[in-house]
Amino acid sequence: MKLFLIFTFLFFLAVGSATCGGDFSAAKQAQGQSLASPVTDQASLISKLRAAGASVEVVGEVDQPFLSVTGTMIKLQGEDVQVFQYSSAAEMEAQAAPISRDGTAVGTRKIQWIGSPHFFKQGRVLVLYVGNDQKVEKTLEAVLGRQFAGQ
Repeated sequence: MKLFLIFTFLFFLAVGSATCGGDFSAAKQAQGQSLASPVTDQASLISKLRAAGASVEVVGEVDQPFLSVTGTMIKLQGEDVQVFQYSSAAEMEAQAAPISRDGTAVGTRKIQWIGSPHFFKQGRVLVLYVGNDQKVEKTLEAVLGRQFAGQ
């Protein structure tokens, strides 16, 4: 009888610990996933930029002759940043492939930028920042990873 009570106590202790710890762990894991989740589209990019403490404002549309989609111009910390969203990551990668490592050419087309180009990509999103604001560059890098092309 004493052994039965010990096993019963241990069983309920284990179930109670697993349930309480499981709920807490699941909540912590869900929170960590939302903070560490990758950018997949324009909405998640803007959300992550804001979560990083940056001021972001959508200001209109933008076109680049070497990209197949119309982009969205955002103000990030007061600087113009161009965001191009594609229907798939593969389509985005195909658009990014001909961009030269230094960002001054796309295929055989040379580009004269008014500032230093910085190209970032993740998920279905290609981001272009032309400028030299270190805070903007660091914010984009924190959210999207290192630039894949640019100066």
